Amino acid sequence: MQDLGILAYRQLQRELGINGGSVVNFAKEMVKCSDTDNTAERDAKIFKDGHVLQDKTTTPALIVLNAGQLLYSHKYDQAMTLRSWSAMPRKSIAHDMVRIRDNENRVPGHENAKKHVKTVFDEVICNPDRVAADAEVYVIAIEDGTESILNLLTHDCTSPGPAFT
Repeated sequence: MQDLGILAYRQLQRELGINGGSVVNFAKEMVKCSDTDNTAERDAKIFKDGHVLQDKTTTPALIVLNAGQLLYSHKYDQAMTLRSWSAMPRKSIAHDMVRIRDNENRVPGHENAKKHVKTVFDEVICNPDRVAADAEVYVIAIEDGTESILNLLTHDCTSPGPAFT
């Protein structure tokens, strides 16, 4: 139900703001942990908005999937959750929400959460042209996407690729 990168809407308006309620601070923690030359001053700079890394060669990659944001709106040129879709403007309150057309508003390979996860693993994470065979891949799954990830890793992961942690 959440929009991409949002971990908790309730946190967006609290002390940590948009960074704390989204994957922004998570990504910054990843960068901090991957830095081999950590100092308190450098760590503090990472958490300032607009910080640019001097050496990007050791920076980890982050792929964020959203198994709830599987509808595509041509009008707004963006992916949407069912909640966002149903909140699109209507002619009047008496009109139905915009109709979802499977052949127009769903991207092939991403029609549901299971296919979405499998497609990203097959085409990105387990693709040797995109991820080195010796790469360390850490998978963190939360909420509804967890079941799809676990099913893929235990039953459907046939692609050659990195070892998963």
